[in-house]
Amino acid sequence: MTAVVLDGAATRPAAASTAGPAEIAADGLVKRFGRTAVLDGVSLSVRRGERVALIGANGAGKSTLLRCLVRLVEPDEGHTLLLGEPVGRLGRRALTRLRRRVGFVFQRHNLVPRQSVLTNVVHGALGRAGLLAVHQAVAPAALRAEAVACLDRVGLAALARQRADTLSGGQSQRVAIARALMQRPEVMLADEPVASLDPAAGEEVMALFATLTRQAGVTLLFTTHTMTHAIAYADRVVGLRGGRIVLDAPAHPGLAPVLERFFE
Repeated sequence: MTAVVLDGAATRPAAASTAGPAEIAADGLVKRFGRTAVLDGVSLSVRRGERVALIGANGAGKSTLLRCLVRLVEPDEGHTLLLGEPVGRLGRRALTRLRRRVGFVFQRHNLVPRQSVLTNVVHGALGRAGLLAVHQAVAPAALRAEAVACLDRVGLAALARQRADTLSGGQSQRVAIARALMQRPEVMLADEPVASLDPAAGEEVMALFATLTRQAGVTLLFTTHTMTHAIAYADRVVGLRGGRIVLDAPAHPGLAPVLERFFE
């Protein structure tokens, strides 16, 4: 097996995965903004149950890649399979159904500030419950109980009735994770999920997030600027530079010096 090379520094080759079939597969993705190719022929496969960290400097294409996978951004070239579905060929309704199976955690928590924590989590079921998930007051008892259980998994069940705009940053991101879990996702995409938090809160929330996705058997692809998170919470680390993948290696402590070079 050939080692992946980053500017002449060989890394350990990616080991053959014992995980299931690929749940995320991008082939030759290209996305241009003006004359700049933010993605320049990106191909990536993530197998069922894997946790993969995407790293790279600002502008490397990490966020654009995540958004192309669910067509929040339309790629100019290339193909994507997500949970076995050819994303680029799907009509509006089929794409909506597919997105219901994918949790997306953003750097900004995107909570409804004047609504309760419980209502924000209930919103995670909008795709399957429709108007019954608009507010906890109209949600069936089973749906409310599920939302409380999701809050309990992130340690915030006691704050279910509190307004979202009274939460700390770490609490807000925990609620966003609970909302994503409420969606019952098969794949989780996370765009720098703890970047807006202080280091201590970020470490706590990232550890929780990684643990919950592993316990649920959810495939996880997340972007990060924190090398310790990439090594500690991913099975593989994929590095982007100039819109191309220049590193794909198993996560291990000896990889740290190579990862630091992405941000020199």
